Amino acid sequence: MNKPMRFILMLIVVLIHFRAVAAGEDIVDRWGQLRVEDAQIVNEAGTPVALRGMSLFWSQWIGKYYNAQCVEWLKEDWKCTVVRAAMAVDADGYLVHPETEMRKVVEVIEACIGQGIYVIVDWHDHEAEKHVEAAIEFFREIAQSYGDEPNLIYEIYNEPLQISWPNVVKPYADTLVAEIRSIDPDNIIIVGTPTWSQDVDVAARNPVLADNIAYAVHFYSGTHTQWLRNKSTNAMNNGAALFASEWGTTQSNGDGPLYLDETDKWIDYMDEHLISWCNWSIADKNESSAALKPGASAAGGWTEDDLTESGIYVREQIIAFNEKIGTPVETDHFADQPGSFTIRHYPNPFNNLTWFELSIASARHVSLALFNLQGQRVKTLIDDYLSPGVHRIPVQPAGLPSGSYVYRCRTSYEIRTGSIQLVK
Repeated sequence: MNKPMRFILMLIVVLIHFRAVAAGEDIVDRWGQLRVEDAQIVNEAGTPVALRGMSLFWSQWIGKYYNAQCVEWLKEDWKCTVVRAAMAVDADGYLVHPETEMRKVVEVIEACIGQGIYVIVDWHDHEAEKHVEAAIEFFREIAQSYGDEPNLIYEIYNEPLQISWPNVVKPYADTLVAEIRSIDPDNIIIVGTPTWSQDVDVAARNPVLADNIAYAVHFYSGTHTQWLRNKSTNAMNNGAALFASEWGTTQSNGDGPLYLDETDKWIDYMDEHLISWCNWSIADKNESSAALKPGASAAGGWTEDDLTESGIYVREQIIAFNEKIGTPVETDHFADQPGSFTIRHYPNPFNNLTWFELSIASARHVSLALFNLQGQRVKTLIDDYLSPGVHRIPVQPAGLPSGSYVYRCRTSYEIRTGSIQLVK
């Protein structure tokens, strides 16, 4: 086969791989019924997968985002493949207003089903062992109504406190899992672990004996660092599938400075191990971990001015991961705002050397990397704070085999992607 024809065929592969959903195929259409296999969440075909999305805030306090328009925006603009409904139990939540809180959760579930994405139904409680009967009633109703939908994921205990796994949390989990499984034999159940869902290694040594169980690992990057990643690795080595159903860019109080360097380490770790995650949170509370500024619309449609620094960062991370798994990402609507940048590359295809040229109107952090067709990062070209102006970045093929690659250029405000071809 001659080189031009080979390039055309490989470019077609790139386009198919990175635009697989362009004809309207949503993530649930593609992945179907998720399950747990060999300490990993896999899709219906048995391929390891990971979801990326957002958690809503405590439903009784900031419930305005529990609506179909918000879910649609999170799917279409943020490219979320999962949304978590954090239904409050205590503090004037479900225990006092069961119909009101159930109605909020149902609207999110039905919106996620309509959008073709996954949904986590979270019993957002720190003392669930005191509310067993209420939890059974709630989850039986959810399972009876939606247990036949592959979109559904149950989270039966948000964050147990510093209590015993074998004597308190596991017996609760055994009871709830049995109740759900009597109705829904298939959908994944996330089990919270002691110490605010950090003792995943303890749970892994004495697991819930049922199919399709994952364990919640929750972290805030300013508080939970390498030591929790070590615990998580130990848990996975002992056969536990993990789901980071809640994490934040701040300290565990949800406020103060962002710890983005440490957050980057967590993002890389979760990508490496294909750990699904939901960031905390879609809320307009005046705190650093909230994704939205106070007063942001309940119906989505947010611009950069509506997002906090954390919201901008997390949105970029979700979009970037979607590119890797082949979900189409349209041109970022932030890119047309003042301060945007341009990028071009030449020659393409290349043999010995190609150049990326970035034109930046305002100083910002820029990362530029190459990925292979399996979504693995193969070369970081730049990861630095750049001044305004034109920057030319050379790419040499050392260590790279011939083939097609996808580049991703990310700044604080926008993401650009494209493909290049190396022909040796």
